[in-house]
Amino acid sequence: HGHGHGLGHARAQAGQARFTFTDWHPRLWWGFPTHATYEVRIQAPSEYAVGASGRLDPETGFYRAEGVRSFGFFLGKDHRVVETDAEDVQVRCLFTEKGEPCARMLLETAVDAVNYYRERFGLYPYKSLTIIPGMDRPAGGYPVATAVVAIHGQERFSERPELHWKWITAHEIGHQYWGEYVLEKDRPAWLWIGLGIYADREYVRARGLSLDKHQGLMRRYISGVRKHLDTTLDIPPEQFEDIKFDFNNVVTHGKGYSIVSALACILGEQTFDRIYRRCLKTFPGRRLGAHAFQAVCEAESQQDLGWFFDQWVRTRRYLSYRVTSRKCTPRNDRYETEIHVDCLGTLKMPVPVMASFEDGTQETTFTERLLDTNILHFESAAPLKDVVLDPENELALIVPPPSPTDREWTRKLKKLPWTGAGKRGLAFFQEAREAKSADIDFWGVLGLKVYDGKYYPEALEAFRQASSLAKKGSIWGFTAMVWQGHILDLIGRREEALQCYRKAQELDTGESMQHSQYNMFINTEWVAERLKQPFERK
Repeated sequence: HGHGHGLGHARAQAGQARFTFTDWHPRLWWGFPTHATYEVRIQAPSEYAVGASGRLDPETGFYRAEGVRSFGFFLGKDHRVVETDAEDVQVRCLFTEKGEPCARMLLETAVDAVNYYRERFGLYPYKSLTIIPGMDRPAGGYPVATAVVAIHGQERFSERPELHWKWITAHEIGHQYWGEYVLEKDRPAWLWIGLGIYADREYVRARGLSLDKHQGLMRRYISGVRKHLDTTLDIPPEQFEDIKFDFNNVVTHGKGYSIVSALACILGEQTFDRIYRRCLKTFPGRRLGAHAFQAVCEAESQQDLGWFFDQWVRTRRYLSYRVTSRKCTPRNDRYETEIHVDCLGTLKMPVPVMASFEDGTQETTFTERLLDTNILHFESAAPLKDVVLDPENELALIVPPPSPTDREWTRKLKKLPWTGAGKRGLAFFQEAREAKSADIDFWGVLGLKVYDGKYYPEALEAFRQASSLAKKGSIWGFTAMVWQGHILDLIGRREEALQCYRKAQELDTGESMQHSQYNMFINTEWVAERLKQPFERK
């Protein structure tokens, strides 16, 4: 419980117009932030307007703030104050004469946002909110201290559309719940960022404003995935030093918001609102991290959500689904529609699919999480008009998917069976040809899997690729040459096959390679036999 008279150490420089004070007082420190209650008397020269974390009690002359992470205050020379109430919350805005039109809009938006959040989430955590000017450029804002937010560039109001000012106000107020009232436990702090952005997304939606800002956040993350950046969130602190890209924007903000949005999408608004309210009720003044948040989500939804958090938080996997076919057939005065949705990415989750029909009706269903291809059926009174994945734009879908890395190509290849891959093997080969992988195992295994489907020209190309990558003394150098001989035998080019078998003898390492699916051992004896007897497929 801190009593402070906080100007002792901060003398005004001559002519300085603004001061912002945070972390100016002694306090108990536990190694992480906690809540405390403050009573602060601020004695400022008359030409300075004051904005502070607490609410001024006119009788005592103290600003009082209860249950706050930090107490901050602002002094502005020749600034004015406009204030009003959002029910029991006093909202104040400090501004210069030039910034007045912006300040009035910020005040009006703040009152509306506080009232919306209170109704939607069951409470507003503080009795006051103060908005102060930030830097000159209209580039967003930031939480200065509990119940004090800065909005940049208010004197350049006309340089940004109305949406920008409304969104940034709602955004900074959202962070009063997450980061101030409920404290963050994890680093990187994606959870409080994501939950805060979810709040302002819901406000923007409720007021019929554009979701451009939110789509922009997702696009930053999507762009990072396309560049093959490692977007894993759950990483040891030591690894932060090695990150060479803008992790805060791409991952903490972009992916953090994408995760919360995806979770709300699959659980539904009612369940997610219960989760949101329960966290606010359970964790004020306490730190909330991903593990505790997952436990609340599982308790409220009565689902095991390990599959969701493991993929989104603990890996760099990405989401990519696409409608690959649609067919609408008339049957007995009705219409039957069949839609195929393919998973093209590395992350699997249910995705909403909306079918709309010529009579204006529509129906939405979710794909099954575990399937590579979902076949969905709809019945309607009118023909199909359109099919849309993720109709509410809640998911960071990456379509088309980024070109896979070598590791992802190898992972995909492992999913193809050794026998019976058929056309899937051929399609994979045609895609993989573009990959130009430098992994000899990749091309050798791919050659075997397309050979199995009798795609001989493709298998020959794969084995030739393996041979070109083989280092001296490599078993694949020997085996890939033998397989080229096999395929040339099968397509009737015996002379060329013999050349390959002779070359294989030169590369022979004395080892054997076993292909159990064909009960074959490729070794010295096998090659000697092939020089006498052409290879035949059994």
